[in-house]
Amino acid sequence: MDTMMIAAGAGGEGLRILDMIFTIFTFLVLLALLKKFAWGPLLGMMRQREEYVANEIELAEKSRKDAEHYVVEQRDALSAARTESKEMLDASRRQAEAEQARLVEQARLEAEQIKIEAEKAIERERELAKQSLQTEVVTQALSAARHVLQSDLKGDEAKQRALVTDFLSKAKGAN
Repeated sequence: MDTMMIAAGAGGEGLRILDMIFTIFTFLVLLALLKKFAWGPLLGMMRQREEYVANEIELAEKSRKDAEHYVVEQRDALSAARTESKEMLDASRRQAEAEQARLVEQARLEAEQIKIEAEKAIERERELAKQSLQTEVVTQALSAARHVLQSDLKGDEAKQRALVTDFLSKAKGAN
């Protein structure tokens, strides 16, 4: 029995070395298989994911830059629109002021024309009144002359004075 145990003990050690060699060989085969079938595709997927993330970051950065550029363009456009609207308002204001000045000048000219026409009308009426007065004076003078002729005034100076005074008072009343 002692020999059997020794043989078993010695055989046990021989099996352990073979087991170790088999385990190492199996491990290396498994490692080679993992490297070929799992590690390569896993690294490929990792690289793809890394490239995808890098592309997404690059696109996001580009989008951010585009958005910043768009914001700057919009601010410039808004500023230009404000400037243009201010210029349009100023132009409209100037045009309204010019139109107002033109209308005031036109009204002043029309008032001046009405004044001139009124002065002319007054002058015409004055001339008509003068002519009417002259006609009246002539008529009165003729009437007085007729009256004088009808009266016998030769030698009566008092009568002549009374006649002239009467004529003058009638002429003053007609004015």
